[in-house]
Amino acid sequence: MDRTYWAPDMETSVPGSLHSLEESRLRQQLSWVLKHSPLYQEKFKGIDPEKFQLSDLSKLPVTTKQEVRLSQELYPPLGGHACVDWRQIGRIHASSGTTGRPTLVGASTRDREMWRDLVARCMWAMGCRPEHRAWVPLTFGWWIAGLSFYEGLQHLGAAVLPSGNNEPARTLGVLQTTGADFAISTPSFITYLAQLAQDELGMDPRSLGLKNIGLGGEPGAGLPDVRRQIQETWGAKVYDCMGTADFCTVIWSECECQDGMHFFGQGYIIPELLDPVTGDVIEVKKGVVGELLYTAIHRECTPLMRFKIGDLVEVVGDGTCDCGRTGMRIRCVGRADDMLIIQGVNVYPSAVADVVSSFRPRTTGEIRIFTDGAGPNVQPPVRIQVEHEPDVGDLEALKHDIELAVRQKLVFRANIEWVDKGALAAKGGMKRNLVERPKVSSQ
Repeated sequence: MDRTYWAPDMETSVPGSLHSLEESRLRQQLSWVLKHSPLYQEKFKGIDPEKFQLSDLSKLPVTTKQEVRLSQELYPPLGGHACVDWRQIGRIHASSGTTGRPTLVGASTRDREMWRDLVARCMWAMGCRPEHRAWVPLTFGWWIAGLSFYEGLQHLGAAVLPSGNNEPARTLGVLQTTGADFAISTPSFITYLAQLAQDELGMDPRSLGLKNIGLGGEPGAGLPDVRRQIQETWGAKVYDCMGTADFCTVIWSECECQDGMHFFGQGYIIPELLDPVTGDVIEVKKGVVGELLYTAIHRECTPLMRFKIGDLVEVVGDGTCDCGRTGMRIRCVGRADDMLIIQGVNVYPSAVADVVSSFRPRTTGEIRIFTDGAGPNVQPPVRIQVEHEPDVGDLEALKHDIELAVRQKLVFRANIEWVDKGALAAKGGMKRNLVERPKVSSQ
């Protein structure tokens, strides 16, 4: 199959051309939740779906993760936004629980068809084709990613190598025989696999033949120094991608231009950007930073409307990309609840990671920022743990250089604490947090 786009009518749509489709599906979704969802029957009381217009969307109240958690306690197990009975549920996943107790996500047969199509759109943009062998070193447990990527890549037509994240040494040995053209994983786990191949198996990761690697689930692939090192190590192009368990494991991904992540949820999801301070909807234009908010418009089992994802993104493009795709392109700058305010200045953990990564290969690029309170305000010097490579020489001098770079580029004082290589990296392909806050009792 020789084509540029998986869904050309969606991916190259001109502004306004999808208005009729999106408005129609939004009305259908509103009718669906008002008929079946106790949560939205209460939140959207008085709304008339037949008269609702796309321009009215911002008038609806937002839905938060905390609301979903509470709803799943009141209406177990899937919550008051669940709209189908057990006979129509094909699969249940749990969120990663990165920001709190995991929440459950249900999917009907139609929902899973949507997932497969969304995954195929994104994987196609990152260069995967039916003739490729697609390696999936991700967990196939409760987390949505592994199984969803597996099904989406099968839908695309690729031969899938579903190794999961168990027995990585054995997997690398098998892959020496099979080879692989494409891989989808997380930045930390693909880095761990490369280290394992080199240090314990005496294997050059390039020997596996990977051409394209999609990385998501955590910051990393969008950081220039991290991307560069992974590309050099594996001899492959690296693409950033992003999604969420509540909607689909991947909704955004880069194309061959590697110049920001395109939105691939057309016809299924409507995205909005909120001002991270005021919560107001902001105009999509190059350079703005906002919190992502999604509205499902084609979901049966657990639809969420105007749901705050918690991801802070920067719009890096708002016109037609060189690849021909249209709409905004973004890069993720962190979590809204990870944003730090240091002496009145907003600081994103990904910016700190970018500074530390510029000191590779003496550092691994892995960091952990510690705060002294649950809120965003942090007093300098800010405690930051940094992994160092073995035998890097004068650690005290390197500490001074990093602290100076942080002060010059991010305008705050840092206190760098060294930890050994591997101490902060996530294992098993799961997410890792960049910010560590004091534990707060839920009682």
